Amino acid sequence: MALSPSEMHDAIIKNLPEKTGKSISQWLEIVNELKGFTNKEILNKLKVEYKIGHFQAQTILKCLNLKN
Repeated sequence: MALSPSEMHDAIIKNLPEKTGKSISQWLEIVNELKGFTNKEILNKLKVEYKIGHFQAQTILKCLNLKN
């Protein structure tokens, strides 16, 4: 059975350290330094400069927006 959107979100967060080498809190620290950038620019920066996947980048951005 497929994961629900909420389950997928949780799984991506859980797997960030293994897949990217950083936890969600570490990614949020990095993204918090990108003040003045649009969400689209942050998403692109995560994918291009940090070489993480699209869904991982979206999840990090979603967590940032929930936090703020």
